[in-house]
Amino acid sequence: MDSLTPQDLFSPSKARQQRAQAADWAQIDSWLSYKYAGRTVPTFERNEETLKVLRELASANERADEERMVAERVEREADKEMKARSKDGEDGDGDGDGEDILATLRHHLTDEGLESLHALASTAIALNTPTTNPETLAHALIAHTSTSQTLTNNLAHIRTLQSYLQHQQSLLRAQLTALQHDPAFSTPPSIQRQTTEQVRQTKHLRSRIREYEDKLSSLQNGQRSAVTPASKNVSSTEAIADMLEQQAELEALRTKVESLEREVARFAGLPADREAARKEVARLEVELDEVRKRRDALFEGLVG
Repeated sequence: MDSLTPQDLFSPSKARQQRAQAADWAQIDSWLSYKYAGRTVPTFERNEETLKVLRELASANERADEERMVAERVEREADKEMKARSKDGEDGDGDGDGEDILATLRHHLTDEGLESLHALASTAIALNTPTTNPETLAHALIAHTSTSQTLTNNLAHIRTLQSYLQHQQSLLRAQLTALQHDPAFSTPPSIQRQTTEQVRQTKHLRSRIREYEDKLSSLQNGQRSAVTPASKNVSSTEAIADMLEQQAELEALRTKVESLEREVARFAGLPADREAARKEVARLEVELDEVRKRRDALFEGLVG
């Protein structure tokens, strides 16, 4: 009633609507106070949508209470009948008594109650729960749903990973086939002879470099000690020209040695024997496969 505007005072329909909503809110407040049993009711926004939801919730709660009361009344009546039969000392087959009790339960239940009882029993059996408590069934159903969703996601992830691994396996097999049959990756027949010749040339050039370095040092020392003031200009010019020529030759030899060393370094670690070199290449291929497997494992960890 506090939300009535001056215009609503002259509109009977709006006034009736406001009074009906106020009565509904009063009923909802009473129901919430009863359910919370003295505890503070949480605050919430009071609008028509909230009122509609709370009315539906209250109605569903009342129906559930009525169904529970009916079930309890049936259980009490069945318990009374069983106690009465035990006191009267009736003898008979146990299966017959169970059938009578079941028939009595079915007779006192409505069609909706029988359908609910059948649904409750079927749900308990499907979920493999020890009790038919609705709360226990709800928790079991939530757990089964969560487990099913988790397994579905894991299965999709495993299928994606399997597809990726199959693709990588096909690529690795193609690369292995290329390494085994492509002549570009095979060891040339003259590798032993080339390696031996390059090593020999390298040793020879190193000895020549040391020889020229010694000569250059002796020439420089002799020039400093033997030059006189009269022949200083001539000797210094000839010595400089000779020194420059030897230095240019030395640089050329050094460049050639460095080139040969780079070529020899390509075959560093390979044995001189051709078959042994091929075995070493095969071993390196196996190590390459292991490195690729570790790379795939790291990628799989990143995807996970």
